[in-house]
Amino acid sequence: MQLALRVPDLEASIRFYSTLFGVAPAKRRPGYANFAVTDPPLKLVLLEGRADRPMAMDHLGVEVDTTGEVEAATEPLSARQDEVWVH
Repeated sequence: MQLALRVPDLEASIRFYSTLFGVAPAKRRPGYANFAVTDPPLKLVLLEGRADRPMAMDHLGVEVDTTGEVEAATEPLSARQDEVWVH
């Protein structure tokens, strides 16, 4: 599972989650950090937001090993439309 949070203070959030999960970020770049947490199994992504905005969920994701698994998972989600609406 992947959880991406947009945080108002990236450095403070990195310190907090490093302490909470007992691991350092697996990747860092300007405005971004991610943690590969094994217990509980989680990829936590922190994205730099604006200081005047509260923390917000940016997105959720499920990671898989292959492109084929992604394609198989998205097939049932494809919408099939047999009508057209005009306003």
